[in-house]
Amino acid sequence: MSSRRLTKAALSYLEKSDAERVAYCKKDQWITYASAMKLLEILEDKFHEPSQLRNEGLLVYSDYNNGKTAILKKFYTKHKASFETINAKEESVHEIPIIYFEAPSIPDEGRLYSLILDELCVPHKVSEKAMEKARLVEHYLRKLNTKMILIDEIHSALTGNLNKQRTFINDLKHISNKLSLAIILAGTRDAFSALTINDEIASRFPSVELPRWSNNRKFRSFLASYESCLPLKEASNIADNLPLVDIIYQESEGLIGKTVNLMKKAAVKAIKSGRERITAAEIEYLPKL
Repeated sequence: MSSRRLTKAALSYLEKSDAERVAYCKKDQWITYASAMKLLEILEDKFHEPSQLRNEGLLVYSDYNNGKTAILKKFYTKHKASFETINAKEESVHEIPIIYFEAPSIPDEGRLYSLILDELCVPHKVSEKAMEKARLVEHYLRKLNTKMILIDEIHSALTGNLNKQRTFINDLKHISNKLSLAIILAGTRDAFSALTINDEIASRFPSVELPRWSNNRKFRSFLASYESCLPLKEASNIADNLPLVDIIYQESEGLIGKTVNLMKKAAVKAIKSGRERITAAEIEYLPKL
């Protein structure tokens, strides 16, 4: 067994069965990298901003499968509902400081309000009028002290009828203005194109791009970090094998989601083949039939 750096969790799996190690390799792992940390810092600053007349939101955009959702969920997990918050009167209260959901597939205000109410665990009729659902949304967001709303896949709601798109965005602005909370949107380049057509909307949701990886030292460092999470019995030393790095980069197209999926699948294949290390033979996005 080669000696190399493994995380404590991966090390604990080395002596377990192949089936257990395969299952562990398929699990999601959080790997820190520069762009993710910068975005998390931006979100943290916005989360802690004091109430303002015009709370500025944010649009996070990138190519598909490039880490947006993982970062948003990481931030959401850190700040999600607390059941033991103590208020100024030393009373135990229930708060939901942040909510996360995927945008509706069409720009429909009724569906938007239903998604928010679902995340707040507020009973309501889906068929209820949008105006009544809007009233419930405002009441419970205020009551539960919600400070931030994360809406993923926002490009899904920015298609079709332009008037409905504008109404949808205006509803988001209204919620933000009325309750002094930050709304964070995440989507593809289509979302960026849709939201930057109008100067006023663009100023309300300034955009930040999550770029694709370049085939450089930072990419090799990420691969080394991910390798340390894989309970393989032999060292792959991927970061030191430049031809192998090149193959992974070409197959992943510089997309972090695709890179991670390649590493997961390669690790599983390495275990099942008995090679116990990742080589060029393991790097394929889909198996050959």
